[in-house]
Amino acid sequence: MKYAYYGFGGFIGFVCGMGINLIFYWLDQAGVKFAQYLIKNFGFLGKYLLELINALPIIGVALGIILVKLLFERELTDH
Repeated sequence: MKYAYYGFGGFIGFVCGMGINLIFYWLDQAGVKFAQYLIKNFGFLGKYLLELINALPIIGVALGIILVKLLFERELTDH
């Protein structure tokens, strides 16, 4: 049963990360050059932030699993 909890947490984290990533994609398609602004003003740090934005779905999966572990630790441990 605990794997169902972890799977659900990972799924919700992935969906949230994909949604945030999609918002940044729509901003770029609408003409707001967020990526160009980050690279021009912050250089390497801007490129790093852009890569973190691209990795948001994967980061969301990891954080979703960690959140389920923290919230439901009592229910998931076998006593």
